[in-house]
Amino acid sequence: MIEVDAPIETEWLTEYVACVRYDRPDAMNAYNEALLRGAVEAFETLDDREDVRAIVLTGAGDAFCAGVDLTDMPLTPEMDFAEYEAGLGLFQNVVRTLRGISTPVIAAVNGYALGAGCDTALACDFRITSDEGVIGETFIDVGFVPGDGGAFLLPRLIGEARAKELIFTGRKLSGEEIVEWDLAREQVAADELLDAAVAFGSELADRPPVALAESKRLVNESFDTELDDALADATRAQRICSQTRDHEEAVAAFQEDREPEFEGR
Repeated sequence: MIEVDAPIETEWLTEYVACVRYDRPDAMNAYNEALLRGAVEAFETLDDREDVRAIVLTGAGDAFCAGVDLTDMPLTPEMDFAEYEAGLGLFQNVVRTLRGISTPVIAAVNGYALGAGCDTALACDFRITSDEGVIGETFIDVGFVPGDGGAFLLPRLIGEARAKELIFTGRKLSGEEIVEWDLAREQVAADELLDAAVAFGSELADRPPVALAESKRLVNESFDTELDDALADATRAQRICSQTRDHEEAVAAFQEDREPEFEGR
C-alpha cells in the first residue's frame, strides 16, 4: 500500500480503512529508532490520503508493542540533555502524531502493550482488545516515569486516581479487565480482533470525514481550553463543515429518505 523504510507493513482492510502493522515480532514489536520514525511517517502519509478514512494499528505476532527495545534504544543516560531530549522526542512524536492527525485511529491490541506501547495505544482514538491483550504503564518497573504521554493521556481516559494506581504500581490489565477499566471499547476473541476493528473502522469511514476530523480535534483539545474558547473554536469548525459538500449531501439524503454518500469534501 505504502512503503516506509522501517519494520512496518501497511495494507488495505476495506475501501477506506487502512492497517498499520508493526513488524518486529521477534522483538515483540518493541520500539527502536527505525520503528519510531517509520510509525510517524506511516501515520502522516496515510492521513494525507483522501481514500483513508480510518486507520487500524496492530502488531505482528503475539504483541501489540512491548515498549522500548532495550538492546537497540535511541537514548542512554550518558547523553547530554539535548541528545536525551531528542531521543525521547522520537517516542513522544508517535503520540503527538496519533493525537494530531485528522484520521481516527483504532488500536487493535493483540497482545502486550507495555510502557511506550501502552502510551501508543492510549494515544489512539479507540482501543479494541483481544482476550490475549495486556496493557500496562510499566515504566515504574525500571525506575522511569511515563515519558511518552501516558501521564497526560491516562487520567483523561480513566480519571486521576485510577491512572495513578496503574502508573505508580505498574499493574498490567489483561483481557476483559481492560474494558472494565474503560481502556477499550470491547474485548473479543483473538481470531476476531481484526474483524472487530475493521467493522468499527468501517462505521467511522461511513461518516463525513471533514466533520469527523474537526470533531476529533475539538475533543482532543477540550481538556486544555476554557469553555468560551472551546465554543468559539466549535463555531469555526461548524462553519467549515457547513460549507462542505458532505453537509449538503447529508441534508439532501435526509430529505430524500436515503443513505448519504460522503466524499470527504
